[in-house]
Amino acid sequence: MAVTPEDPDWSVVGDLRCELGECPVWDAALALLRLVDIDGRRLWTLDPATGAASAVTCGRAVTALVPRADGGWLGVSGRDIGALDPADGIFQPLLSLPGPVDLALNDAVCGRDGNLYVGSIDRTRAERASLYVMDQDLNHVVLAGCVGASNGVDTSPDGRILYHADTFADTVTAYERRGTRAAAVRVAHPDGIAVDADGGVWVASWGSGMLFRYTPGLVPDRALRVPAPLVTNVSFGGPDYRWMFVTTARSDGAEVSGAVFAADVGVAGLPPARFAVQH
Repeated sequence: MAVTPEDPDWSVVGDLRCELGECPVWDAALALLRLVDIDGRRLWTLDPATGAASAVTCGRAVTALVPRADGGWLGVSGRDIGALDPADGIFQPLLSLPGPVDLALNDAVCGRDGNLYVGSIDRTRAERASLYVMDQDLNHVVLAGCVGASNGVDTSPDGRILYHADTFADTVTAYERRGTRAAAVRVAHPDGIAVDADGGVWVASWGSGMLFRYTPGLVPDRALRVPAPLVTNVSFGGPDYRWMFVTTARSDGAEVSGAVFAADVGVAGLPPARFAVQH
């Protein structure tokens, strides 16, 4: 189904330009947006109301942020999942997932079912990567194997469906409980994912300068142009979660590439689920 692209009234949040901006997460307690610059090894904090931006340098590249139920944060780095302090960027590993050492973990999210989902990337394109699910005691199993590049993950509002992007396979897949494949859709280089309050699935499309929305059943619904070609991730925040935030990466010849964009696109998001890790 053909969808006519829209041009939202994007604003640029702050004056930062990330090398590889990723994983925007709304911190409702402080009304701030957190995100990582993976290649720049920085953890950024943005105040959308004032445009103020501050960063701490991380000792190792952090690819994802997950809020904890106790008010802290988890980070993902290499094959490790650990505690991450946004005040100083210190990362303390809690768990190292087994697997090939050349397959680093990537994006992660706490699902609305209370579980943590995280996947790895096989840059050799031999599809050796995996999508993992773990409980609050950090017991983990492989939910899906033969993955190329595990990227965006998020769950439906009721937590029953998991949506997962495999960038190398150009596919977003919906999984029901226990890993049963429910639906799939072809998307050009899908990156980050966010599910809105109506169950719509927003997918960042790397290299296209586009953000796509699909119905809960993964039928194309909307398409938004973003003023930077390397769109990496999307999330919601602000009052009533009405602001959409989009992260990007630097690109030659694109003046605002690497910026964080915000707009009201007429749909509300959901608060990020917090992982009640028992460590």
